[in-house]
Amino acid sequence: MRFYDEVSIVVQSGKWGDGTVTGRREAGVAFGWPSGGNGGNGGSVILKASRDENTLQDFRFRSVFKAPLGNPGMSRDQYGANAENLVLTLPVGTLVRDKKTDEILYAFSKDGEQRVAVQGGDWGVGNIHFKDAIHQYPTFCLLGEPGNKRELVLELQLLADIALIGTPSVGKTSIINSISNTKAKVADYPFTTLVPNLWSVTVQKTNFNVIDIPGLIKGAAEGRGLGNAFLRHILKARVFCMVCDISRYDNGITEIPDLLEEISTYARTKLSKDESTVEIQIREDKGMLTLYIYEEGKIVIEKRMLFLINKYDLVNDPDILKEYQGQLRKQILNFFKTHKIWTKITKKLLVANTFTISAATHQGIDERLKKIVDVLKKTDVQEVYHIENIPHKEHAHVSDSIKNISEIEKPILIADNYITAHDAEYVNVREVYNDDLAKLVRQLQRGNDEGEAWFRKQLGQRGTLDEFENRGIQKWDILKVIPPYEGQQPRYIQY
Repeated sequence: MRFYDEVSIVVQSGKWGDGTVTGRREAGVAFGWPSGGNGGNGGSVILKASRDENTLQDFRFRSVFKAPLGNPGMSRDQYGANAENLVLTLPVGTLVRDKKTDEILYAFSKDGEQRVAVQGGDWGVGNIHFKDAIHQYPTFCLLGEPGNKRELVLELQLLADIALIGTPSVGKTSIINSISNTKAKVADYPFTTLVPNLWSVTVQKTNFNVIDIPGLIKGAAEGRGLGNAFLRHILKARVFCMVCDISRYDNGITEIPDLLEEISTYARTKLSKDESTVEIQIREDKGMLTLYIYEEGKIVIEKRMLFLINKYDLVNDPDILKEYQGQLRKQILNFFKTHKIWTKITKKLLVANTFTISAATHQGIDERLKKIVDVLKKTDVQEVYHIENIPHKEHAHVSDSIKNISEIEKPILIADNYITAHDAEYVNVREVYNDDLAKLVRQLQRGNDEGEAWFRKQLGQRGTLDEFENRGIQKWDILKVIPPYEGQQPRYIQY
């Protein structure tokens, strides 16, 4: 069974409708007038968060999403119809990354929150808008701007209040069954739970979510076992509830330090490429055991910690329990001390946050639930990652984005019969990054003399021609204009 908590999709906005060139003819009108309308808006792709969604299964069999195209302009001054936006609904807690750059674009944390993934381009302009005192009947229009395309990675962050963390078969699922109105699968073999399960619990009129993480084993942070893919969900929970099995005794005692080691290792590698910038501390806060993780001196993760000793019904011996509790505290304190991550952690504090239960017989469950409610009420920790939206990187200004690529491009243009070998001796080929220029080039009707004259006039009015000349571009030089749109090829124009 595969758990779809991360998917890759391609989103593409719709091309905006082209303008049109038409003339109106009516009885009694000698020459008529231009009447070509503008094209309609192309659709954008919008991502919307909803609490009604809790899975990414909708993206399992479909990965490409294209917004509708705008309709072209029509005669008699009629504009093309606008296209509808395409809205993709995601669960609250979804993280969105750019697949190519791995940049975090946004994280949805509120119901109804919306973000534009790709924006539709500008509409095409009909010939009615180019009429003036000199040009009474323009014979050109502008085409609609192409749609944009982007590859995104959607990562589902399971936002829980409590994370049950333990090795396989310690009884996490049995605990879920004993505190919630559910009957999750339970068996006496390892890795019974294959995917994270999120359950709702109500205690003393307080609602909270508990996540059951698949069993973790030593080396999980390096990829061993089933749980390594779900360590990131642990970091999203407000309270870490570490579960051990008293019936396994020696192994059960050493499992908790091993789990702390895996979480620490994963946190260091996840938060920063330079592990030396990540610091982990365990200390007291409001009478609770609290884990702090710092990155470059700033707190990025703050978690409460509880320890549960489960399956007491299999032992049912106070003396064994007392010895087990003492050895467990010793192992935990030794781990904190060895790793130099504790600050004044006392035996008394550890005892106050360690509990014995039996999920099978319900022993100690009610008392522990009341303790969890108390911990949650004293915990005002918000989202663990402080994510800021990263703005789209704009291309550099034209004066800083022109590069001579003659040696590379000339042989290609000669082979494609774009220029002759003789002409190539007298021209240079320049690569140009400029969004405004790229947009005009895309919207221009190629081969229309009147349209190309308007295009050159626009470059003059915007100061682009002066900048070209200041950069040494001469007449007949070839400009390779790089588009700002994903999936579009560069256009060549001769200066």
